[in-house]
Amino acid sequence: MEKIFFVCADWRALLAKEIKRKLFHSLSLLYAAGFYFLGREGILWILVPLLAIEGTLEIARLCIPRFNEWILALFGGINREKEMNRMSGIFWMLLGASITIAVFKDQKIVLCALGYLTFSDAAASLVGLPLGRHKFLGKSLEGSLACFVASFLVGLAFINPLWALASAFLVTAVELLPLPLNDNFWIPILSGCFLNLIRITLGTYIPLIEHRLFLN
Repeated sequence: MEKIFFVCADWRALLAKEIKRKLFHSLSLLYAAGFYFLGREGILWILVPLLAIEGTLEIARLCIPRFNEWILALFGGINREKEMNRMSGIFWMLLGASITIAVFKDQKIVLCALGYLTFSDAAASLVGLPLGRHKFLGKSLEGSLACFVASFLVGLAFINPLWALASAFLVTAVELLPLPLNDNFWIPILSGCFLNLIRITLGTYIPLIEHRLFLN
């Protein structure tokens, strides 16, 4: 019984840490809102300096152990263990969002890609952590299923249901596979590339964007 109690306590502490982490990562919603209301150039004037500041802080903490300890303590331990001596997911998220906004011209593609960044990865972690039982490539299949459902629902808000389904498979694969750097970097960029490719090559036959609930 005592062993079960400590396992539950560890699980709850880990889940609470992950929730704090995902709340911090929800800043990508602010990037999307800034893009929508300020336009591409307006939000990039904010994001690029933020990226420079964040990058400088990351390099400084990786080069100065005591500063690293102070930063990690300041943010309440939201960094994962593998990020203690690597660039954090926050940096990669900001870099991925900035490149996505700068490169892709279609507003709905950008907002859809940023939606994947915000909700899909969060769903994978918040479901996979407490409910994950079946492991594959170091991730839980339950978390991957949650990622897929969240991605599909995000896509439905912006794009054709067929392409929402296809892009949900892509986002889930990106979240699942052990790609270099960080999935917070790859999710918006690769989903944006995929949707833009569809718009250019197949949009004449099956439109990427039809009448959607949002942003008509």
